[in-house]
Amino acid sequence: MKKGAIPITAILLIISIGNYSRIISDGNVRTVEFLSIFAIGALAGILITQIIAMVKDKKLS
Repeated sequence: MKKGAIPITAILLIISIGNYSRIISDGNVRTVEFLSIFAIGALAGILITQIIAMVKDKKLS
């Protein structure tokens, strides 16, 4: 895994959460909000996977 992968993913996750909080509406989930929620979930999953891989690599070393 590359050195800067985890910080870049974390920054992208923070930006996507910030954008979602900016576009949140009164109750109906629009397409843009759904895509934002999906992107947040995908980035969170990628970040968790990268952290788990890093921990496993440290344990094996």
